[in-house]
Amino acid sequence: MVRKTSARHTDMLNGYKSGGSRFNEWARNALGHFTLTRWQWGELHFVWDIDDRFIMPDGVMFGGHIASVGDHIAALAAMSVLADERERFRTSRLETSFFRPLTAPKATIDARVTNASKSLIHVEADIKNADDKLAARIAAVQIRRMTG
Repeated sequence: MVRKTSARHTDMLNGYKSGGSRFNEWARNALGHFTLTRWQWGELHFVWDIDDRFIMPDGVMFGGHIASVGDHIAALAAMSVLADERERFRTSRLETSFFRPLTAPKATIDARVTNASKSLIHVEADIKNADDKLAARIAAVQIRRMTG
């Protein structure tokens, strides 16, 4: 398999990393503020500044919100392995395993493509709390499709 990201998807990921993508504003409003600090084929690293909008009264983040973030991150990781400009994908499966509560002020996320075949992209992402301890692990499967 060729480990090349298409120019279109490279531009999208670089735009996300620079903060100038339309996805940055959407993510900030819907999920919180993410900074993509580095990416390469099949691997991404994020810093997530957690704000009070997503914290429950007991000080921890709602698990469903963490799962939504996981879906977003898995999509960006899957994007990194698309070699054809016309390729798209859709989430087919999303699993979230929780290990400890996630609280403000920040988390780090390391996402990796564990398998990229002709029709499926498998992604895992570890979400670590401010103490660098595993808070949640995301496992996702994306179905590849072609447009045009």
